[in-house]
Amino acid sequence: MDFYLFVEGPLLWIAFMTFVIGSILRAAMFLVVSTKKDKIIYQNFSWKYVFASIGRWLLPLNKSVAKNPVYSTLGYIFHICLVIVPIWLSGHISLWEESRFEWYWAPIPAWLADWMTLILLAIALFFLLRRIFSADIRLISGFADYFLIIITALPFLTGYFLTHGTLDEIVFFGNNMTLIHMLSGEIMLILIPFTKLSHFILFFFSRGASGIEFGRRGYSI
Repeated sequence: MDFYLFVEGPLLWIAFMTFVIGSILRAAMFLVVSTKKDKIIYQNFSWKYVFASIGRWLLPLNKSVAKNPVYSTLGYIFHICLVIVPIWLSGHISLWEESRFEWYWAPIPAWLADWMTLILLAIALFFLLRRIFSADIRLISGFADYFLIIITALPFLTGYFLTHGTLDEIVFFGNNMTLIHMLSGEIMLILIPFTKLSHFILFFFSRGASGIEFGRRGYSI
């Protein structure tokens, strides 16, 4: 089988299924471990505390925003772009429409996708430089922290180059940018369940657990 066809077909499904099944397993493992080590949370379980805690962190209503408004604001913008662009990009939606599922939903305008991509890349660069040049952050950073920032930004960077033909004059990139873009996205999907990127799902569980713990003690977070 041609390598391009493999990346476009089987590898894409492998990456997608790894992402879905791996994420479900990580969530299940969290629940299993927490039921053994944090029994008091389940004894005092309250949806009120769960939703209150998650809501405060999904919206800029938590104390961390007040303590570090610039970094927190950039973090919110980064994650908004990270979610919206891949899901609502017209090129990605057309792939779902052409697939066996035949799903379609209204895309965001191309100009908005471009701006959100550039904003995400700028913030990713800021996060990377912050880890490199801030002594306090560098002290607690390992190779994976730098690597995951790059891995997260790469699908957006290659997608922007692909859409705008930025590097088409360079023969290698002109002939292979679609392949590079697909590979970067698939690598990111595969890594999510096995790295810190899994916080995209574990956040809801850990934040809910923290909300119950603080709520039963009478504190807000």
